[in-house]
Amino acid sequence: EIGATAFALFTKNQRQWVAKPLTEKSIEKFKEACEEYSFGAGQILPHDSYLINLGHPDKEPLEKSRNAFLDEMQRCEQLGIDRLNFHPGSHLNKIEESG
Repeated sequence: EIGATAFALFTKNQRQWVAKPLTEKSIEKFKEACEEYSFGAGQILPHDSYLINLGHPDKEPLEKSRNAFLDEMQRCEQLGIDRLNFHPGSHLNKIEESG
């Protein structure tokens, strides 16, 4: 025992766009372990994929990012987690800044 009061995790491989869906068994085991060790939703911080770029200026990569982000949020919901750490992304210097 290390006395931790919170933890962070990835809900899938952070360097891949698509992952197998969570199984009912894995969801239940996760929830049981959280209950056993007294971790509530507010003590768990999932991080989304490093590939997601919600600021991408091009249509296809933006759509891919949005789909992956939605998947991340759905995974959190399935696991009973009420937050998601993410980076909004970058315009990749493809959009001219004004002003």
